[in-house]
Amino acid sequence: MTAADIPAIVGVEAQSFYDAWNENMLLNEINNSLTTYLVMEEQGKLVGYAGFWLVAGEAQVTRVAVVEAERGQGYGTRLTAALVNKAWELGADAVTLEVRESNIAAQKAYLTCGFASEGIRPNYYEDNHENAVIMWLYKEGAGHE
Repeated sequence: MTAADIPAIVGVEAQSFYDAWNENMLLNEINNSLTTYLVMEEQGKLVGYAGFWLVAGEAQVTRVAVVEAERGQGYGTRLTAALVNKAWELGADAVTLEVRESNIAAQKAYLTCGFASEGIRPNYYEDNHENAVIMWLYKEGAGHE
C-alpha cells in the first residue's frame, strides 16, 4: 500500500467501518515502521486491502476490507491468506484479530485461512456494543499448544 492508494481506500473505509479512518490516519499507518499493509487489485482497480501491526512476534490485524460491490467473491479470504503469509515472512509466530460476532462472512474467511476462535471481547464495538470474536492463528513449530 502506498500513499497513492489512500484516496480509494478512504472510500472502502466508509463502506466497511463505523469508525472509518481518514486520509491522515491511513498515512500515519503506512508510515509506521510496525505496520504492513497490502492492497489487492483486479484489472488495475483496488478491490480490497488489509494490514497488521507486528509487535513482539505477534501480528495484530487492524483491517481487512473489500469494496462493497466486490464482496462475496473470495477477495477477503485471499487478502487474509496473503496477510498471514506476509506476517510469517516478517517473523511473526502468531496472527490475531477481532471480528464482529455478527460478521459471519468474515469469520468464515478467517476460519478458511486457519484461524480459530479463542474467546469473546464483550461490548467491544463502540457503535452498538456488539461483542468481538477473538481469533488466533499460530505458525507451525512456533511452540504454541
